[in-house]
Amino acid sequence: MTTPADPPSDRDTLRIAFLTLGAMFFGIAVLDRVLAIAGGFSSLLLTIFLTWLLAFLISPLVSSLDRRLPLGRGLAVAVAYGAVIGGIALFVVAIAQIGAPEASNLVGRTDEITASIATMVGDVQRAIGIDRSTVDLAAVVEEVQRQALPAVIQGLADQTQMIAASVLAVFGTLFIIVVLSLYAVADPEAITGALRRIVPNRHTDTLLLVQRTVGRAFRGFLRTQVVLVLIQVGLTLVLGLIFGLPYLFLLTVSTGLLMFIPFFGPPLALIPVVFVALALRPDVAILVIVILVVAQTILVNAIQPRLLREGVGLHPILVIVALLVGSQVAGLWGAIFGIPFVAIVNLLLRYIIDARAVNEVEGIELEEMVAAIQAENPEVQVEDAVAIAAAHAEAMLETDATLQEPKGA
Repeated sequence: MTTPADPPSDRDTLRIAFLTLGAMFFGIAVLDRVLAIAGGFSSLLLTIFLTWLLAFLISPLVSSLDRRLPLGRGLAVAVAYGAVIGGIALFVVAIAQIGAPEASNLVGRTDEITASIATMVGDVQRAIGIDRSTVDLAAVVEEVQRQALPAVIQGLADQTQMIAASVLAVFGTLFIIVVLSLYAVADPEAITGALRRIVPNRHTDTLLLVQRTVGRAFRGFLRTQVVLVLIQVGLTLVLGLIFGLPYLFLLTVSTGLLMFIPFFGPPLALIPVVFVALALRPDVAILVIVILVVAQTILVNAIQPRLLREGVGLHPILVIVALLVGSQVAGLWGAIFGIPFVAIVNLLLRYIIDARAVNEVEGIELEEMVAAIQAENPEVQVEDAVAIAAAHAEAMLETDATLQEPKGA
């Protein structure tokens, strides 16, 4: 005859709680140490990631040249990289020849800009009926210019040497990235073959799924960002030409760079155009601002969510979460690439959930349904075929549930 076990005493409970908390503390301490060690390799990991990204972007161009022109893989790689390096060189020359003089000229007109903004603010103050004895907004603008602008210019001057050193470091890293990506694009089978040999054969299909998922997520994200940048840059060019906004090259470059920042980029991209319009073309500034705000509202609330949903497969809420988490973990790089990372996780989870939904239905074999779907449309990828199979399975379950309902219910 067995006797029931004695309930744990208070001492045993405290001992278990102590050991559990101690284990948790030790695990967190070890994890913190591992992350600290990994942080020392952050620049190396970033270089490897940027190398993969550059190879990922150039590889489709190389494949297209290799298919359409009788060049061979080696010449196609040389032409593609020559075009990319030539484009970067032209951009740098344009910055030096056009952008730098425009920026220098803009800085030299600070007094004129301040006077223009102060006059406009004074006109607005008179229009809304605020007495100057209460507050003189024009004087406030001039005072801010006198106190803040010299400090900003001095700070920029103090940072000139550091900026120059950083630029040299960036060009050195860029050279390494270009060379490494050149090897990756020239012989991609060596890398993919090594990965296949590392991964066990039973997980080969999973590896292929991950490769397609990563490619789809990054390709959709980059395509979305490029489309948004082109729309905003085109709008800036049109407004600049119609309303005669100065420093158009500087405006388009700054707008394009800011638009690459997910979520926060679109509103930030309005600042340079609005500033130049208010400071140098106050007669058309209101109309320019209205057009920009209306276009930005349509772009952010209608076009951007649709592009992200179609290209990346993310709901706008997930986009915001990915942006916030990415920026918290890895700063600017995390904000930029947090969205495609979350998209990859989302696509993989959807595949697992869809596969389980099919397997839970009796009388259905996932492999057979996927094979039948791909037989009807050979261009459908496995993960898309699994999603279609899951929809069919859910429809079958609903039909069976309807047939099993008692009549008259």
